[in-house]
Amino acid sequence: MANDQQQSGNEPQHLPIPPAMPQHGATRRRLAKAGLGAAGVLMTLESHATLQKTGFVCESASAFHSAGLNSNVATEQRCNPLSPSNWCHVQRSWPCNKAKRFADVFSCREQRFEKTYFASTMAQVMTSTFDSQYAYIGKHLCTAYLNVISGRISFLDVPTLQRMWNELKTTGFYKVNANVSWNIQQVRKYLVAVHGE
Repeated sequence: MANDQQQSGNEPQHLPIPPAMPQHGATRRRLAKAGLGAAGVLMTLESHATLQKTGFVCESASAFHSAGLNSNVATEQRCNPLSPSNWCHVQRSWPCNKAKRFADVFSCREQRFEKTYFASTMAQVMTSTFDSQYAYIGKHLCTAYLNVISGRISFLDVPTLQRMWNELKTTGFYKVNANVSWNIQQVRKYLVAVHGE
């Protein structure tokens, strides 16, 4: 994460976040508004089998096929994600214990995380101020994790989320495929497009 400036050479900047859209297909529209472009994201992420299964966004397989993409997406996909604020503030049952620690899912034994991520529950990370220094990536990884294990989304899985975290904290980039790497801002932008701000 320390190297998230490497691609641009500038200080890291928070990217504009699109508003959440409740209707079907909102994730695809959020990707487009966020500037990633649904088709570009689909092609970029295709090397990850777990992301490839269902097209990565909340849209039917026929929609991807009609867009001219090579569609091997599943006809049935679960896509009803909750946003971070829904998980944090609405009275809903979590699919895991609310006291579950961030470190129980995402490896963070490094000394720099000792008093932050390692010492915090997932609920604490999702409402923390310390996460802001890492573009709120912890909040969005926790949200994606809750959406995955609750069965609200089926196009991501826990190992993929863990790989995102591990690569970001180690190199400052998440290697999407052999030719494309995303910095922390880009990974955050993708996750926000999946489940909202």
